[in-house]
Amino acid sequence: MKTQLHRRALLLAAPCMTFGLAGAWAQAPWPQRPVTIVVPTPAGGPADVVARIVAQKLQDRLGQAVLVDNKPGAGGLLGVELVARARPDGYTIAMPSSSVILSTAIDPKAVRFDIRTDFELLTTAGKIPLVMSANNAMPFSNFREFVSYAKANPGKLSVGVTPGLATTAHVLMERIKLEMGIDIVPVAYKGSGPATIAVSTGEVQVIMDNISGSGAFIQAGKIKPIAIMTPQRNPNYPQVLSIAEQGHPGLAVETWNGFVVPKGVPKEVVQLLQRELMAVMNDPEMVAKLRSLGQDPGGQTPEEFAAIMRNGLEMWTRVIRQANLKLTQ
Repeated sequence: MKTQLHRRALLLAAPCMTFGLAGAWAQAPWPQRPVTIVVPTPAGGPADVVARIVAQKLQDRLGQAVLVDNKPGAGGLLGVELVARARPDGYTIAMPSSSVILSTAIDPKAVRFDIRTDFELLTTAGKIPLVMSANNAMPFSNFREFVSYAKANPGKLSVGVTPGLATTAHVLMERIKLEMGIDIVPVAYKGSGPATIAVSTGEVQVIMDNISGSGAFIQAGKIKPIAIMTPQRNPNYPQVLSIAEQGHPGLAVETWNGFVVPKGVPKEVVQLLQRELMAVMNDPEMVAKLRSLGQDPGGQTPEEFAAIMRNGLEMWTRVIRQANLKLTQ
């Protein structure tokens, strides 16, 4: 009889015990396992370098391992798309670039996610200036000379663009083609590493790449800079003329990277990641490191991040329509 009562008592208590365990599980501190940052460009590139520094600092703050997983492809869209379909638990973070917004402006139907509605924005990782560089054997050293040479040699200049077609670098070169009236051939590279090697060896004559990727080759004299595509010179590369001071301020543009998680991640996890990543990006040591790489520091609020994307989409949509660009990815 006592055994039966004991069993009955256990059965009656079981739901309460289960509820208690569920409550304890729901309140367990996050994260409980490693977090992964998906970088949609190759290892060794500027975004990858920043992601690995961020991963270490975020790991120290979260008390849990933070890994970096490179998923290049489709001009930086592949890795972001994988995260869009990931389980919305906060353990998978994407590091998209401004090329995502550009691809959306070019052909929204070709992008199988909407960066504005399918993700929660965390913070920006930084802005990276683009720079046009050339093989040292080429007979031009500034933008005016580049245009003159291209006009005299139609179709003979190959220009590497990273991280592929339908990216900021590619569209900017297409815009230069139209506005300057020149015929050049874009060649897609998945990242800065292969592109800088290609131009230094003469596989292509010119590249349009971010300064973080090309900077080491420029400083070492392996390639020569033609123009940095910004309103002012970059303090880390004061010898490189800006495109604005060469008479073309309308061609100034910068690329950016940021951190996002899939829509549906619990609010408290989103807020924690926003807070911790903003703290990492605004840390003085991190700011100094980004500046040493030629980048402008990130760490903006999610609202500021949203405004950057919104303004970028409006600008690129206008440019593409005015230029009547038809691009494939």
